[in-house]
Amino acid sequence: MKRSFALLLLIALCLAPLSVSEAQAQAIGQWQVYPAYTNATANVVMGSRVYALMERNLLCYDTEDQSVKTYNSLEDLSDVRITHLNVSTQAQRVILVYDNSNIDLLDKEDRVVNLDGLKNSSLMAKEVNAVVVEGGTAYVLTGFGFLEVDMREGVIRDTYRLEKSLTGIRFTDTYVYVSTASGVLRCARNATWNEAANWTASTDFTVAQVCYVPAEYNLAGGLYWHSDGLDGLRGYKRNADGSYAPAAGPIRPNSPVRDLFYRMQYVGDRLLVSGGVNTPYAIYQPATAMIFEDGRWSYLDEQGPKQQYPTLRHYNTTHLVQDPTDANHHFASPYRTGLYEYRDGKFTGLYNKRNSPLQDIVEKGKPLGDNYTSATALKFDGEGNLWMANQQTDTIVRVLTPQGKWHSLYYEDIVQAPTAYDYLFTTSGVNFLCSHRITNRGFFGFTTNGTLNTTRDDDHLLRQTLTNTDGTSRTPDQFYCMTEDLNGQVWCGTNLGLYIIEDPTRFFDNDFRFLQIKIARNDGSGLADYLLVDVPISCIAVDGANRKWIGTAGSGLFLVSADGQETIHHFQAKHTPLLSDNIQCLAIHPATGLVMIGTDRGLCSYMSDASQALADLDADRITAYPNPVGPDYDGLVTIDGLTQDAEVKITSSTGQLIHSGTSNGGRFTWNLRTRGGRRVSSGVYQVIANTGNGSKAVVNRIVVIK
Repeated sequence: MKRSFALLLLIALCLAPLSVSEAQAQAIGQWQVYPAYTNATANVVMGSRVYALMERNLLCYDTEDQSVKTYNSLEDLSDVRITHLNVSTQAQRVILVYDNSNIDLLDKEDRVVNLDGLKNSSLMAKEVNAVVVEGGTAYVLTGFGFLEVDMREGVIRDTYRLEKSLTGIRFTDTYVYVSTASGVLRCARNATWNEAANWTASTDFTVAQVCYVPAEYNLAGGLYWHSDGLDGLRGYKRNADGSYAPAAGPIRPNSPVRDLFYRMQYVGDRLLVSGGVNTPYAIYQPATAMIFEDGRWSYLDEQGPKQQYPTLRHYNTTHLVQDPTDANHHFASPYRTGLYEYRDGKFTGLYNKRNSPLQDIVEKGKPLGDNYTSATALKFDGEGNLWMANQQTDTIVRVLTPQGKWHSLYYEDIVQAPTAYDYLFTTSGVNFLCSHRITNRGFFGFTTNGTLNTTRDDDHLLRQTLTNTDGTSRTPDQFYCMTEDLNGQVWCGTNLGLYIIEDPTRFFDNDFRFLQIKIARNDGSGLADYLLVDVPISCIAVDGANRKWIGTAGSGLFLVSADGQETIHHFQAKHTPLLSDNIQCLAIHPATGLVMIGTDRGLCSYMSDASQALADLDADRITAYPNPVGPDYDGLVTIDGLTQDAEVKITSSTGQLIHSGTSNGGRFTWNLRTRGGRRVSSGVYQVIANTGNGSKAVVNRIVVIK
């Protein structure tokens, strides 16, 4: 066996040295999560370990060997977004409470006991306010009362419904005290806590004295440990005079700075992320702009804007774009404070009404000031012009040329539109602006006819009522997204479902109709249903096989075939590692097919079985992995570097056909089985690839060791 293994390995090295890139390490069908471990907010100590809450994610630092372990919902924990943690040294367990009231108990061997009773209960006001540990018992304080958790046994011992929101609990030898909005209540320790009559008002302690206050410093490894926000977890030495001096850290693994993912796009291998919000209400989140490249995260300067413009509200970065001629030059749009410019990650300038045509939002005829200057929907066109939407003004469309010249394009259709968020420049020459909601909402199409200094010869039209090819008309409340596929069709998402513009050049015609894909019921009735009708479509991305990844607001993630007739996957959080069914944005790495999925609970990814197709077949550019295939491997062999719809055959060394099929974009996968379903034996297998029209063939080899 060892001799045959060595022989086959030699053949693999000599005949089929097909390489694997670092980006291909994530196997087909495999999930990955990207929690933020940057903002340290709380920590507890158990033995030599410091458990820290980092942007609602968990990290553990061992003071004995200086190792750092990060925890996530895919590999370790039961959920995401931890809001409270505490520790019982008696039980040798850490208690974690999530924002949905789920509870985990974690021991020093990293074993988890999940207590989902509160999460799954029908109790009202079950949000958790605090967790207090007394000996081996944790008291989980909620909006209705509290739970008693036995941390040794790993069970919820009892639930006490006081019908009051509790913020703290305190014990004496005689009484148990709880703090509420209306004051302090007490009950004898030996009384029945579930009887409301046993709880009476008390002046023994003030509310502040009963409220739970996490420890500011925790002692481990001879140091005091403090959660220093964006500076990470730090260890401090206490000086003789009572002051503290930094002695360890900061402990802050490379990761996203926050679990905020509103919009994403790939520029080559670089993923650009803006945090922002996806809500009709003004929820202020920190201005977050991130870049992910080669497995490393970096962030655009957040302090520069605050220092130079302290009176402005620096919140909700909705868009981030990169200069097509300079990879170190970026623009970002925060929520209503103009246009920000960055070079080498550092803030270099602000554009607003003082130095550009951008105008303040006007309300009742009055400009509202510098904190109301919107410059969203950032998008570079093919000529390097930067487009933006100056919302809620007379002239929404603004353009900054590479030479620094500004253009303002007036279109009566979208005057004063308050939520024009996304541009799409199609290969047909027709441009679109997606106006999401409220007034002047809809899909706005326009052409420039090659000129930016006049709109007189432009075609332009705002469609708010969508009429399909059956003549049925509907008017959505939300117009979420527009994406062009590989055939030039524009797939559109609304709160009423999916619509398609088959030919963008006909958008301005009086008889134009949207396509809604019909799926036959196949029940003998001859009837069909529209694909994803009434499902809110929040975002759409197109992969290398022209298939559509469709994100929804509440129904998870769909993958449908190029024509939409087949639903290939439907991912939901309850059945898969998908972090949430609320998908906010999608981005697909063109070369690897990695699907990045931004949700309202963080970022995850899924390795697709499709990648971008190459224009021509070239044996030197075809990769296969793993190769050689070891005896313990039971996944897919992936072949990349193919042309669109390439015909692929797997044959034995004697020429017997083992497997065949068509590539998804530039990728083909083989499950190491014959057409009859039997796993192949050890040997060298040939990969024969032809272009779609059969004009060219390429042969490579895969070694299988069984």
